[in-house]
Amino acid sequence: MTALNSELAFTLALVAECGEIAMSYWRRGAKVMALRDKPMGGGPITRADTEINDRIVTALRARFPADGVLAEESADDGSWRAPVRCWYVDPIDGTREFARGRTGWTIQIGLCVGGEPRLGVVLEPAAGHLSWAVRGPDQALARRRLPGGGEVPLEPKEASFEDLLLIGGRMFPLSHQHAIRRALGVSEARARSVGSVGVRMTAVARGDAHVYVQAPGHTKMWDTCAPTALILAAGGRVTDLRGDPLDFRAPSVTHPRGVVASHGRMHEHVLQRMRPLVDRWL
Repeated sequence: MTALNSELAFTLALVAECGEIAMSYWRRGAKVMALRDKPMGGGPITRADTEINDRIVTALRARFPADGVLAEESADDGSWRAPVRCWYVDPIDGTREFARGRTGWTIQIGLCVGGEPRLGVVLEPAAGHLSWAVRGPDQALARRRLPGGGEVPLEPKEASFEDLLLIGGRMFPLSHQHAIRRALGVSEARARSVGSVGVRMTAVARGDAHVYVQAPGHTKMWDTCAPTALILAAGGRVTDLRGDPLDFRAPSVTHPRGVVASHGRMHEHVLQRMRPLVDRWL
């Protein structure tokens, strides 16, 4: 635990600085952000994404030169795979939410040691949430700052399936979220949609939602590392749809078998209900 105290302090300060940069863009609107789509269907990007990405990557490489860094808006040369420690950076998770002036976006930095998420910081600047965690072999710390300034533990919550609150992506007509909701027996009134993976997973860590299920697709390591550390440190579980831990040293940066996050005690029941869908998808 104490071995990561300096890393946590450094990351918290860095994320706070980048939150100010992001909010300066967010307040001035889409024209200043210069929203555009990346080539080859790579998703949206703004000036804030690139500025914050470069700021974080430069700071991490200067402070921890022996560590690997994988960041969404940096070229992937594969060099991050060799070191035991690797940082995963998403400068703006939920870029479309960000560009549209909504609050459902994050800045997040996670650290894996030997492929295990050990540190995570997730800042939701527009919503006023800051969450962080560190995990050691025998201890864990998982906290969040309330919008008013106080601190409380992160606490995933369990619920019966009758009361389950599901969080996921936007409910587009052909979205897998409809099938996920039906498989879990969740009514439309108890299904919350937001564009940011970081917001979805951190909502589970806070107990604001009970379950997050992501179908196989395009979710990346930088989307999940930091919030996975939060949930695990707080006593929850994060796996793929087959029930295996997410692999942060896999050949691809995409999680090919989706993501499930929940309170630990209800996780197996969620996986069981999802199994018919998963067998079809995978």
